[in-house]
Amino acid sequence: MLNEQSMHSEASVFVLRALERSSQPVSLTKLAKAIPKSVLKAKNDLPEILRQLVKDGRIRSYEARSSVYWLPNLEDQVFARILEALSAGPMTQTDLKNKLGSSLIGWPPPKRDEMIAQLIEAKRVYEVEPLTGNAKLLSVHAELSPQDYIKLALHLAVTKLKPLGFTAGQVLAAAQDLIRQELAADKPPVQLERMIQLKLAAANGALVSLSELRRSLVAEIPGKTVFDQAVLRLAKSGRVALHHHDYPGSLSQEERDAMVSDEGGNYFIGISKV
Repeated sequence: MLNEQSMHSEASVFVLRALERSSQPVSLTKLAKAIPKSVLKAKNDLPEILRQLVKDGRIRSYEARSSVYWLPNLEDQVFARILEALSAGPMTQTDLKNKLGSSLIGWPPPKRDEMIAQLIEAKRVYEVEPLTGNAKLLSVHAELSPQDYIKLALHLAVTKLKPLGFTAGQVLAAAQDLIRQELAADKPPVQLERMIQLKLAAANGALVSLSELRRSLVAEIPGKTVFDQAVLRLAKSGRVALHHHDYPGSLSQEERDAMVSDEGGNYFIGISKV
């Protein structure tokens, strides 16, 4: 009996050594090849040795048609790789498995799903709402930021446009250009900003002198024609109202030139925010 226990102990050492050298789970067949025939008394001894090692918590296994075995720390390494992959940004479970690639070789698919489920249960990974579709995204954050969703949108755009011949660089450059345009469209015109600087009440519609506004913007909008056209365009867009002079004929040419005029012969002396 002691001799049999000794042989089993020696076989256990070979099993543990084989698992230590492997970066992925090892099948029963491969483990059998790693143990000298002289160590195993009978062919059925190895499954019993493995069951005892699993029972003792020294190794772990997944029982299937082709059972596999691994050391506990190998499973911990997979957990770490999952978290590292998700730290780059949220992704679907399928994308995660594709990204991990070789890290999951040898792991039965149900075991892979089980490990992800364990991380979700431990609240180290969260299921969050996707940008499109119904498949939940996996993330290391309980809630996604706008930046996360924008990153997903850009990735989706790159993926969808690649078959049409567009490179990732072209797509990202186009996105940057669109963002610049949107920011420029949302930014208040310099005239509105300067009106408020000249008179705080202008934010609420108070009248500002156009001649005073012209002088304050001479560096940004030089020249009478350029300034007049900029103000007229702003009025046409409905963002400001222009107040005209009732009797421009009573003024000198120099006084009229200081005002904003349009092609209809109107002269404007003031501007207010609508």
